[in-house]
Amino acid sequence: MSRNARAQAFVTVPTTDRKGPYSPATGKIARRSIRRAHHNEEIPELAHAFEPKNLFLKALSAPELARLRPHLVFHRLPQGLVLHESGAKVEHVHFIDSGMISLVATMQDGAQIETATLGRESMMGSLTALGEHRAGTRAIVQIDATSWRMAASDFRVAVEENAGLRQMALMSNELTLAQMQQTAACNALHTADRRLCRWIVQVRDRIDDDVIRLTHDFLAQMLAVRRPTVSLIAYGLQQAGLIRYQRGKITILDRAGLERGACECVGALREKTQKIIDDIR
Repeated sequence: MSRNARAQAFVTVPTTDRKGPYSPATGKIARRSIRRAHHNEEIPELAHAFEPKNLFLKALSAPELARLRPHLVFHRLPQGLVLHESGAKVEHVHFIDSGMISLVATMQDGAQIETATLGRESMMGSLTALGEHRAGTRAIVQIDATSWRMAASDFRVAVEENAGLRQMALMSNELTLAQMQQTAACNALHTADRRLCRWIVQVRDRIDDDVIRLTHDFLAQMLAVRRPTVSLIAYGLQQAGLIRYQRGKITILDRAGLERGACECVGALREKTQKIIDDIR
């Protein structure tokens, strides 16, 4: 199978799968998650079969993958787990296999806004290829996730020894920067209803599930709007037959309709992601 075939885009299938759940950032579930996060409970599985779903790992050649394999350990990342805070030294590189991680900027008054979302099309911590690196944002698991994790020091050595891995690290940094830039433009220029449609579609792309568990409070925080605004938009989407919202759970009824309602950022990020994955050599 060709490299490009192995790295097939993660956004082309219809809305039919039913897999993992999404959990909100507030309420009883979140309180349990926050307790887990305070204990930094990343759960390693040393005997897990090496069948990566991460698109960066799948795009590597066999020799490049073999160079990383001895250092990769499969980890389960529970919802609510804080992988690092802004300003903290980044100790690990994560090749995200499933779920979703949010990069969040926090203001002095405690207000937060999501600057990027990372799923199986992403790796986190690739800047450590250049040397010791401190995080510029908070990284928190928004949907129960899994990843192939390795020490930043081991990743740095591997990148120094292999041109293909250096290219991968460069492309990963480019993709994260592109998403942050697109998200900043989206937050500034697009209406809240289009941004909410975009956010739902992006989550669906990553989790392969039509059911997304979250609250209006959480969405308001991620989109930097007031809670009543989210409630009003969600009601409109439900009346249009695009979603069903009930008890902190959004069920996607019409993905195509949500895509039409979303801003151009969905397509722009998909195109950029596929181009970068295809360019890895």
